Amino acid sequence: SDPAMLSAPIARPMARHAHSCLPRASWLLRGPPSAGASPCVAALRVRTASTRAAPPGATSASTAAIIELTSAKEFESLVMAASQKQPPVGGPVLLDFYADWCAPCKQLTPKLERLVSESQGALRLAKVNVDRLPELSQALQVASLPTVMLVHKGKLVDSFQGVLPDAQLKAFVDKAVELAGGPAGAEKALQMATAAMEEGEVAEATRRFSELLALPEHAATATAGLALCALKDDNLALAQDLVADLHKRFPGDVNKPEVRKAISKVALAADGTGAGKSIDELRAVLGEGPAQHSIRFELAQALVAHEQVEEAVGELLHILKKDRSWNDGAAKNLLLQIFESLGNSHELTKKGRRKLANIVLA
Repeated sequence: SDPAMLSAPIARPMARHAHSCLPRASWLLRGPPSAGASPCVAALRVRTASTRAAPPGATSASTAAIIELTSAKEFESLVMAASQKQPPVGGPVLLDFYADWCAPCKQLTPKLERLVSESQGALRLAKVNVDRLPELSQALQVASLPTVMLVHKGKLVDSFQGVLPDAQLKAFVDKAVELAGGPAGAEKALQMATAAMEEGEVAEATRRFSELLALPEHAATATAGLALCALKDDNLALAQDLVADLHKRFPGDVNKPEVRKAISKVALAADGTGAGKSIDELRAVLGEGPAQHSIRFELAQALVAHEQVEEAVGELLHILKKDRSWNDGAAKNLLLQIFESLGNSHELTKKGRRKLANIVLA
């Protein structure tokens, strides 16, 4: 069916707002007029040089994949400014103009929400209720509902009215995703941050993880990444503070694999501190009495602290071969903690678990 038939005209008049600070749709396309622009329009295009610290959760509204504009003032920060940032913190923005009384809108909006969610952070959907924000829809010359506009880098690049067929709607959203550089922007950003950390570029990794804190769905993983950066920087106290923050602010995310790995690594680092002897000293003492499980266990902790994890696993497996229940299973518990810090896909975890199973089943 013709998309134009699946739309509703805005029949009732909306009050004019003589002092509106909102640019018209043509200004989004070409920029403001060279002369005669009001001070309000100029003010809209000014970017604040500094940001004010926000309370916990305050950033969620501006970085969530789907938002509802609650005031005309939010248009500048949540649409114009956000569209000029790179994903996943910013990116192209779809403006969805709707009304509660508009039946076609109720068909379109859920489809838009699904497609935007599937983009995995590549773009945002900003919903605008024309009855609650008449000055915004009027400034952007919205004449019928639903109307959808695509804003990229502060400019209107495409739009449509009515309810498009599913294939055409997906093509429209795919165009927005392409402008963002493809789907899964947040996942790519996390991978880049992790790669930087593993390559020893702690400052760069810290910067990248810090940017991702603004995304509610990735804040826990980003915090875990910052804890690992702190460990790389030999700042155990900060790493422990960040782990405490994880438990306090993201209790539902602490069992995510990447978060769990970070928590375990910080715990292992804390357990390995305060040892009275060096690795060489512990090995020398161990040579005098191989059955001294406590010395071997202390050696394993020291090895972990110095990132000699494979050697630590070997020492713990040696203890378990001699005495599986030694010290209330301390060797097994530490071994499992090491596996958790490495992740299930790590080759050392796979080999270690097989050896552990053989010992237990022997």
